[in-house]
Amino acid sequence: MRTLVVIQARMGSTRLPGKVLADLGGRPLLSLQLDRLARLADARLVVATSDLARDDPVESLAADCGVTCVRGPETDVLDRFAATKTRLASTSYLDDDDVGLSFTQTIVVANKVDLPDA
Repeated sequence: MRTLVVIQARMGSTRLPGKVLADLGGRPLLSLQLDRLARLADARLVVATSDLARDDPVESLAADCGVTCVRGPETDVLDRFAATKTRLASTSYLDDDDVGLSFTQTIVVANKVDLPDA
């Protein structure tokens, strides 16, 4: 069984705008998070962001990292998560377990993410 890991990331943070692409050691934070999560066995990573133009760089970065990006309304996190499931309906992930991560959980250590047992 594979687990769908959806990372909610957008540029419109009210406390720290643009934090998802903020530089840390020469790399965007989202890139670092995706690299860490890529270590998860049997997981499919997807970035969910808003459909606003300011989040175009988030989609570009996800693509550069080889990660699918799904877009939806900025103010509706649940809709973006549901859109991810709908977009992947033709894949083997529809009936699998899901893990949703907010980008406020910026530095995630892959072995600390509790995936369901296969």
